[in-house]
Amino acid sequence: MPITTSEVHVDQALTNISLAYAQETNTFIADRVFNKGSVDKLSNKYHVFTKSDYLRGVAELRAPGSPTAGANFTLSQDTYSCDQFGVHMDVDDLVAKNSDEGVNILTSAAQYVTEKLLQKRDQEFAAAAFTTSTWTGSTTGGDITPGTLWSASGGTPIKDIQEQQDAVYSKTGRKPNVLVLGRDVYTVLRDSEDILDRVKFTERGIITTDLLASLFDVDEVMVAGSIVNSANEGATASYSYIFDPDDALLVYRPPNPGLMTPAGGYMFEFENLRTLRYRMDQNHSERIEAVSTFDFKVTGADLGVFFNECVG
Repeated sequence: MPITTSEVHVDQALTNISLAYAQETNTFIADRVFNKGSVDKLSNKYHVFTKSDYLRGVAELRAPGSPTAGANFTLSQDTYSCDQFGVHMDVDDLVAKNSDEGVNILTSAAQYVTEKLLQKRDQEFAAAAFTTSTWTGSTTGGDITPGTLWSASGGTPIKDIQEQQDAVYSKTGRKPNVLVLGRDVYTVLRDSEDILDRVKFTERGIITTDLLASLFDVDEVMVAGSIVNSANEGATASYSYIFDPDDALLVYRPPNPGLMTPAGGYMFEFENLRTLRYRMDQNHSERIEAVSTFDFKVTGADLGVFFNECVG
């Protein structure tokens, strides 16, 4: 007999555990790069502000008794479409009863399904935004591969990133303020001669993301290091990075997002991550399920630069 909606219980305690776990882990970055925008429909249109109108200088000197200069702007439209993603784990009654004292198997199940959902979010974000032929803000209007790779002697990551920041700013009036690094890029930058030379007289210890943010003049540096096992259950494991480890993304994320505010992209969210718990009598188990409904959308391609294969 199928489960009906009335039999499904949103377990607030487990949902809180899931949300806390999602906030504590920094392995998954998808819902931190773009601002979230809550929506009340699964799919709909949204307004796109015309950049030329936003940057046009129209204010004029007003003479006594005369009106101020008129101004206007136009809006185009694009669409988003949220999909629901979910995963569940069944906790058998015998397993729950046999758990050691102090071990809450339901809490562990909630954390497990939460991690699977965060993993899926990273995969969806990587496919939408951390990829080639997506961003147009660079000096060339396309993807950038440094003339000297950052892993090579003489590489100049600071100069290269600043040049692309300036390119985006000159076209949009907005300076990219978030830098997402593939795992190998981050490893290379921590040992980069260009970076170590800048900090050798002022800093001690290892190169951190906060220090890199200061050097690159961005608000935040994130390391895209999440991993996925693409093999089916029971098969030999096949591990790989979700984000290409040799790539990087420089993008603008507004501090106060809104209709009138340009942004590299948004995470349109119809339904925040929630955890459900319901009884599976036919399986003699409790089902713990996590679901989330969202869409990652690049809304301002000229507000980002994708560095493709920037390390060797």
